[in-house]
Amino acid sequence: MDFLKDEKIKSGMYFLLAAGAVYLAFRFLLPLVLPFVAAGLFAMLLYPIVRFLHRRLRLPVYAAGAFVLLTFLCLLLMAVFSIGQMLLTQMVAFFQNFETYERYLTEQVDGLCIGCDRLLRLEKGTVMGVLSSAMEVLMERIQTDILPALTAKTLKFAAGTAAILGTVLIVIVSTLMVIKDMEKYREDYKRLCESKYLNGLLGSLRGGGAAYLKTQLLLLALIAAILSAGFFILRNPYALLLGVAIAVFDAFPVLGSGLILVPWALIHLFAGSYTQAIVLLLMFFICQVLREFLEPKLLGGKLGIRPVTMMLAIYAGVKLFGVAGVFLGPIGLLFIRGIMEQIGGSKGEEVQRVEVGEEE
Repeated sequence: MDFLKDEKIKSGMYFLLAAGAVYLAFRFLLPLVLPFVAAGLFAMLLYPIVRFLHRRLRLPVYAAGAFVLLTFLCLLLMAVFSIGQMLLTQMVAFFQNFETYERYLTEQVDGLCIGCDRLLRLEKGTVMGVLSSAMEVLMERIQTDILPALTAKTLKFAAGTAAILGTVLIVIVSTLMVIKDMEKYREDYKRLCESKYLNGLLGSLRGGGAAYLKTQLLLLALIAAILSAGFFILRNPYALLLGVAIAVFDAFPVLGSGLILVPWALIHLFAGSYTQAIVLLLMFFICQVLREFLEPKLLGGKLGIRPVTMMLAIYAGVKLFGVAGVFLGPIGLLFIRGIMEQIGGSKGEEVQRVEVGEEE
C-alpha cells in the first residue's frame, strides 16, 4: 500500500471520488430537488420587489409576494404564448411548404455540384453521385434510428404532461413559501456559510457557476435576437424559428452558428445572390465577435478554466446528461474543483498544525 502515499495518486483518487459524487448527485439528486432550486431562484429574483412593496405600501409579505408572483407569471405566460405562437405558426408554414423548399434546395445543390465538377475537371455527375449516396445513407439512418427515437420521446413527453403541470404547480407554491420566509432562509444560509469548508465550496460556485449560467443564457438570448433580426431583414418567413434554432446550435462547442451560416452564404454566393450571402456572413461575424469579446468580459476570469478543459467538460456533460450537459458539465467541473480545493486546503492546515507541534 505504499503507492497510496504518493501525492499524485492520492490526488487522482480524490478527483475520481469527487467526480463520482458529483455525477451521482446530478443523476439522482438533482431531479428531486430541481423544482425547489427553481423556486429558490425565482424567489431571489422577485424578493427585492416584494420587500419594496412591503416597506413602502405596508403590505404583508405574503400578500406582496402573491401579487408580485401572479404579475410575473402573467407576464411570463404572455411572453411564452406570443413567442410560442409565432414559432408554431412558422413551423406549420415550413412543413406546409416543405416540398417547395426541397425542390429549390435540390436545384441549388445540382448547380453547386455541376460547378464543382467543372472546377475539379471531373466527369459530369460525379460529385452529385457521391452526394446522393451519402444522402441515401443519411435518410436510411434517420428512418431506422432517429425517427423511432423521436416518436418514443414525443409519446413519453405527452404522457408526462400531467407530471410537468404538477411540477410547475409545486414550483409556484414553493416560490411563494420561500418568499414568505426569505429572511429566515438568509439567516440559515449565513449560519451554513460559517463552516469554512462549505463557505469555500459555495463561494467558488457563487463566483464561477452563477457567472457561467448568466453568461450563457445572456449570449443565447442576444445571439437569437441578432439572428432573428438578420433573417427578418432578409424577409425570411421563418426568422424567429431559424434565429432560435441556430442560437441553440451555437451554444455547442466546435459546432457553432458558422456550420450553418457559412455554407448557406456560400450557396447564395455561387447562386449569385450576393446580398443574401453578405448578410448571412455579417450575421455570422457579429455572433462570433459577440461570443469572443463578450464572454470573457462577462466571466471576468471567474472560472479560471482553460478552453480545452471547458470543451472537455461540455462534451462529457452532453454525453452523460444530453443537451442539459452544456450547462451541467462546466458546473460539475466547478463542483469537482471546489471539492479538490477544500481537500487541498484541509491537508495544508493539517501539515501546518503538525509543523507547529514539532516546533513546540
